[in-house]
Amino acid sequence: MRAILGAVVGATLIVSIPATAAAQAQPTAPSKTADKPTETATPVDPASLALANQILAIGFPPEKRSQMFTSLTNSLIAQLRKSMDTYQPAGDKDMQAVVDRSIQRMYGQVQSTFEANLPDYFDSMAHAYARLYSRDDLEAILAFVKTPAGQHFFERSARIMQDPDVQAANQRMMAKLMTKFPELQSEMMKDVTDYVAKKEKEKKAGAPVPVS
Repeated sequence: MRAILGAVVGATLIVSIPATAAAQAQPTAPSKTADKPTETATPVDPASLALANQILAIGFPPEKRSQMFTSLTNSLIAQLRKSMDTYQPAGDKDMQAVVDRSIQRMYGQVQSTFEANLPDYFDSMAHAYARLYSRDDLEAILAFVKTPAGQHFFERSARIMQDPDVQAANQRMMAKLMTKFPELQSEMMKDVTDYVAKKEKEKKAGAPVPVS
Protein backbone atom coordinates (compact mmCIF):
# COMPACT_ATOMS: atom_id res chain seq x y z
CA MET A 1 0.00 0.00 0.00
CA ARG A 2 2.78 2.45 0.90
CA ALA A 3 4.49 1.76 -2.42
CA ILE A 4 1.25 2.41 -4.29
CA LEU A 5 0.58 5.72 -2.55
CA GLY A 6 4.17 6.80 -2.98
CA ALA A 7 4.01 5.96 -6.65
CA VAL A 8 0.83 8.01 -7.13
CA VAL A 9 2.45 11.11 -5.66
CA GLY A 10 5.75 10.47 -7.41
CA ALA A 11 4.16 9.92 -10.78
CA THR A 12 2.19 13.13 -10.43
CA LEU A 13 5.43 15.02 -9.87
CA ILE A 14 7.06 13.24 -12.79
CA VAL A 15 4.41 14.22 -15.32
CA SER A 16 4.56 17.83 -14.19
CA ILE A 17 8.14 18.08 -15.46
CA PRO A 18 7.46 17.46 -19.16
CA ALA A 19 4.26 19.49 -18.90
CA THR A 20 6.16 22.55 -17.77
CA ALA A 21 8.85 21.96 -20.40
CA ALA A 22 6.25 21.77 -23.14
CA ALA A 23 4.54 24.92 -21.96
CA GLN A 24 7.80 26.83 -22.08
CA ALA A 25 8.97 25.55 -25.48
CA GLN A 26 11.33 28.00 -27.15
CA PRO A 27 11.80 28.40 -30.92
CA THR A 28 15.46 29.42 -30.78
CA ALA A 29 18.46 29.21 -28.46
CA PRO A 30 19.16 32.19 -26.18
CA SER A 31 21.55 34.79 -27.53
CA LYS A 32 25.07 34.79 -26.14
CA THR A 33 24.55 38.45 -25.32
CA ALA A 34 21.37 37.85 -23.36
CA ASP A 35 21.40 38.18 -19.59
CA LYS A 36 21.87 34.94 -17.66
CA PRO A 37 19.05 34.10 -15.23
CA THR A 38 19.95 34.59 -11.59
CA GLU A 39 18.35 33.60 -8.32
CA THR A 40 17.45 37.24 -7.71
CA ALA A 41 15.24 38.59 -10.48
CA THR A 42 16.87 41.47 -12.30
CA PRO A 43 14.88 44.33 -13.84
CA VAL A 44 13.90 43.82 -17.47
CA ASP A 45 14.06 46.21 -20.38
CA PRO A 46 10.51 47.59 -20.93
CA ALA A 47 10.93 47.35 -24.71
CA SER A 48 12.01 43.70 -24.44
CA LEU A 49 9.11 42.97 -22.10
CA ALA A 50 6.68 44.49 -24.57
CA LEU A 51 8.08 42.27 -27.34
CA ALA A 52 7.84 39.22 -25.09
CA ASN A 53 4.20 39.95 -24.30
CA GLN A 54 3.44 40.27 -28.00
CA ILE A 55 5.09 36.91 -28.68
CA LEU A 56 3.09 35.15 -25.96
CA ALA A 57 -0.16 36.84 -26.95
CA ILE A 58 0.20 35.54 -30.51
CA GLY A 59 1.78 32.20 -29.70
CA PHE A 60 -0.54 31.38 -26.80
CA PRO A 61 -3.75 33.42 -27.30
CA PRO A 62 -5.26 34.18 -23.87
CA GLU A 63 -8.68 32.87 -24.89
CA LYS A 64 -7.15 29.52 -25.89
CA ARG A 65 -4.68 28.99 -23.04
CA SER A 66 -6.99 27.12 -20.71
CA GLN A 67 -8.11 24.74 -23.45
CA MET A 68 -4.53 24.18 -24.64
CA PHE A 69 -3.22 23.21 -21.24
CA THR A 70 -6.31 21.24 -20.22
CA SER A 71 -5.74 19.04 -23.25
CA LEU A 72 -2.10 18.59 -22.27
CA THR A 73 -2.97 17.74 -18.67
CA ASN A 74 -5.59 15.21 -19.75
CA SER A 75 -2.98 13.45 -21.88
CA LEU A 76 -0.50 13.34 -19.02
CA ILE A 77 -3.08 12.04 -16.56
CA ALA A 78 -3.95 9.25 -18.99
CA GLN A 79 -0.26 8.32 -19.13
CA LEU A 80 -0.11 8.41 -15.33
CA ARG A 81 -2.99 5.96 -15.09
CA LYS A 82 -1.18 3.54 -17.40
CA SER A 83 1.98 3.79 -15.33
CA MET A 84 0.03 2.99 -12.16
CA ASP A 85 -1.15 -0.37 -13.54
CA THR A 86 2.08 -2.11 -12.50
CA TYR A 87 1.60 -0.99 -8.89
CA GLN A 88 -1.90 -2.38 -8.44
CA PRO A 89 -2.85 -5.96 -7.55
CA ALA A 90 -4.11 -7.73 -10.66
CA GLY A 91 -7.88 -7.87 -10.86
CA ASP A 92 -8.43 -5.72 -7.74
CA LYS A 93 -11.19 -3.41 -8.95
CA ASP A 94 -11.65 -1.83 -5.53
CA MET A 95 -7.99 -0.79 -5.46
CA GLN A 96 -8.34 0.53 -8.99
CA ALA A 97 -11.27 2.67 -7.83
CA VAL A 98 -9.28 4.01 -4.86
CA VAL A 99 -6.33 4.95 -7.04
CA ASP A 100 -8.58 6.50 -9.67
CA ARG A 101 -10.28 8.67 -7.05
CA SER A 102 -6.91 9.78 -5.66
CA ILE A 103 -5.61 10.68 -9.10
CA GLN A 104 -8.84 12.49 -9.96
CA ARG A 105 -8.65 14.57 -6.77
CA MET A 106 -5.05 15.52 -7.52
CA TYR A 107 -5.98 16.29 -11.12
CA GLY A 108 -8.83 18.55 -10.00
CA GLN A 109 -6.57 20.47 -7.65
CA VAL A 110 -3.79 20.82 -10.21
CA GLN A 111 -6.20 21.87 -12.95
CA SER A 112 -8.11 24.48 -10.93
CA THR A 113 -4.94 25.94 -9.45
CA PHE A 114 -3.20 26.07 -12.81
CA GLU A 115 -6.13 27.77 -14.54
CA ALA A 116 -6.46 30.35 -11.77
CA ASN A 117 -2.76 31.17 -12.05
CA LEU A 118 -2.45 31.30 -15.85
CA PRO A 119 -2.29 35.13 -15.97
CA ASP A 120 0.51 35.22 -13.41
CA TYR A 121 2.25 32.29 -15.11
CA PHE A 122 2.34 33.98 -18.50
CA ASP A 123 3.30 37.32 -17.01
CA SER A 124 6.28 35.57 -15.43
CA MET A 125 7.09 33.87 -18.74
CA ALA A 126 7.13 37.27 -20.44
CA HIS A 127 9.69 38.51 -17.92
CA ALA A 128 11.74 35.36 -18.45
CA TYR A 129 11.72 35.87 -22.23
CA ALA A 130 12.81 39.48 -21.73
CA ARG A 131 15.74 38.37 -19.55
CA LEU A 132 16.87 35.36 -21.56
CA TYR A 133 16.70 36.86 -25.04
CA SER A 134 18.26 39.93 -26.52
CA ARG A 135 15.99 42.49 -28.14
CA ASP A 136 17.19 41.40 -31.58
CA ASP A 137 16.27 37.80 -30.75
CA LEU A 138 12.85 38.84 -29.49
CA GLU A 139 12.16 40.80 -32.64
CA ALA A 140 13.17 37.79 -34.74
CA ILE A 141 10.96 35.48 -32.66
CA LEU A 142 8.06 37.91 -32.97
CA ALA A 143 8.50 37.97 -36.74
CA PHE A 144 8.52 34.16 -36.73
CA VAL A 145 5.42 33.77 -34.56
CA LYS A 146 3.51 36.06 -36.92
CA THR A 147 4.04 33.58 -39.76
CA PRO A 148 1.74 30.57 -40.23
CA ALA A 149 4.63 28.24 -39.34
CA GLY A 150 5.39 30.23 -36.21
CA GLN A 151 1.77 30.19 -35.07
CA HIS A 152 1.60 26.45 -35.65
CA PHE A 153 4.82 25.94 -33.67
CA PHE A 154 3.54 27.74 -30.59
CA GLU A 155 -0.03 26.47 -30.76
CA ARG A 156 1.11 22.87 -31.09
CA SER A 157 4.06 22.97 -28.69
CA ALA A 158 1.75 22.21 -25.75
CA ARG A 159 0.44 19.17 -27.66
CA ILE A 160 3.87 17.63 -28.21
CA MET A 161 3.36 15.38 -25.16
CA GLN A 162 0.41 13.75 -26.92
CA ASP A 163 2.51 12.41 -29.78
CA PRO A 164 2.67 8.57 -29.63
CA ASP A 165 6.48 8.49 -29.69
CA VAL A 166 6.74 11.11 -26.94
CA GLN A 167 4.11 9.29 -24.88
CA ALA A 168 6.04 6.04 -25.23
CA ALA A 169 9.28 7.74 -24.16
CA ASN A 170 7.47 9.36 -21.23
CA GLN A 171 6.09 5.97 -20.17
CA ARG A 172 9.57 4.45 -20.24
CA MET A 173 10.96 7.31 -18.19
CA MET A 174 8.16 7.11 -15.60
CA ALA A 175 8.51 3.34 -15.34
CA LYS A 176 12.20 3.68 -14.49
CA LEU A 177 11.71 6.52 -12.05
CA MET A 178 8.77 4.99 -10.25
CA THR A 179 10.78 1.89 -9.37
CA LYS A 180 12.99 4.18 -7.28
CA PHE A 181 10.20 5.72 -5.19
CA PRO A 182 9.65 2.88 -2.66
CA GLU A 183 13.35 2.90 -1.77
CA LEU A 184 13.50 6.69 -1.66
CA GLN A 185 10.39 6.83 0.48
CA SER A 186 11.83 4.32 2.94
CA GLU A 187 15.08 6.28 3.13
CA MET A 188 13.19 9.50 3.75
CA MET A 189 11.10 7.91 6.51
CA LYS A 190 14.26 6.57 8.16
CA ASP A 191 15.96 9.97 7.97
CA VAL A 192 12.93 11.68 9.51
CA THR A 193 12.63 9.04 12.23
CA ASP A 194 16.34 9.28 13.06
CA TYR A 195 16.13 13.08 13.17
CA VAL A 196 13.13 13.06 15.53
CA ALA A 197 14.85 10.51 17.78
CA LYS A 198 18.01 12.64 17.83
CA LYS A 199 16.10 15.80 18.77
CA GLU A 200 14.25 13.95 21.53
CA LYS A 201 17.54 12.65 22.89
CA GLU A 202 19.07 16.14 22.83
CA LYS A 203 16.00 17.54 24.54
CA LYS A 204 16.19 14.99 27.33
CA ALA A 205 19.95 15.49 27.74
CA GLY A 206 19.47 19.23 28.10
CA ALA A 207 16.59 18.99 30.56
CA PRO A 208 17.38 20.27 34.09
CA VAL A 209 17.97 17.63 36.73
CA PRO A 210 15.07 17.64 39.22
CA VAL A 211 16.01 18.67 42.79
CA SER A 212 15.21 15.97 45.34
